Amino acid sequence: MCRITQRSRVFRARHEHALACVFTDVLALCAKAGVISVGLVGVDGSLIAGNASPGATKTYDTIRQDVEQMLEQAARADADDDQQFGQTRGDELPPELIERNSRRQRLARCNAELEAEQAQQQAEYEANLLWRAEWEAPHARKLGGRKPVAPATDALAKRTINTTDPDSRPMRRAGRRTVQGYNAQVVASPQQIILAAEITQAANDSGQLEPMIHHALGVLAGAGIDEHLEVVLADGGYWNSSQIARLHQQEIPPIVPTKSRTRTAPRRLSPRQGPEARRVEHVLGTPEGQALYRRRQQIVEPIFAQTKILRRIDRFQRRGLAACTAEWKLIAATHNLLTLWRLAPAAITA
Repeated sequence: MCRITQRSRVFRARHEHALACVFTDVLALCAKAGVISVGLVGVDGSLIAGNASPGATKTYDTIRQDVEQMLEQAARADADDDQQFGQTRGDELPPELIERNSRRQRLARCNAELEAEQAQQQAEYEANLLWRAEWEAPHARKLGGRKPVAPATDALAKRTINTTDPDSRPMRRAGRRTVQGYNAQVVASPQQIILAAEITQAANDSGQLEPMIHHALGVLAGAGIDEHLEVVLADGGYWNSSQIARLHQQEIPPIVPTKSRTRTAPRRLSPRQGPEARRVEHVLGTPEGQALYRRRQQIVEPIFAQTKILRRIDRFQRRGLAACTAEWKLIAATHNLLTLWRLAPAAITA
């Protein structure tokens, strides 16, 4: 069983791009069978664990100490080998294979990423200071609002990253356990056909609405489907006034509630977000609007139930953002094939 799993991982890694492209081909097959309508779509996301243990999350200082310890152990082992066998034994690996994808290289990459994040935070702080100074000089007064805060001197030492899959992130949603992994996103049709499948490192969905709709439009065009998206349904976690306004301007009006499960009052209507919030409240204030929005649960939520519970796919097998994105697209393609078989079995056997 382990050998089969290993061969499967190697196959998926070797044909990563081709397997990801299968998603568009399957979508075109679904359209040819006449089981897709995209006037109304639903968007949702779910946290999926990565191929990484939360216990492998370490600080910058801990990683540096591990690397130093590994170098010391390697030096001692080399010295012992040289004393016992001389400089060469005749069975050394080729240079291109020595320490390839080794743990030491992965740890070095983790430290480099943490240093880059720290440098970016410092650069943003300095740029903010410069911008405030340039604004205050001609106005001869202090700029209001929250002042930028310099990164703490020990911020780099305390930064953490997962050393098994550095691209994965610790993610948590209200009332649920923390997951070391990714946020898997889908756009789905009323027939529970997935139109777009992506993953993100952000646990919050508030910035995913517009990108997912644009992904869906690109995939639909690639599959030769020229139907127009008319209404987008998403839960309150997707509220982003600027993205909702832009989609509305593109004649793809989203319906995202102004109240979430944890919010007891409507969102404060600022001049910037007021029109969209009032539009959504007006729609959801009618029986027809409420009935329309209830379809979101029927459209998109069963997809994650079928994937994570019935198919038991609740953890990625590969590591890295690009690899997990390709894996998620393959999972979505197989979901669409199963849905096509259920809706139009004749199209599968033809």
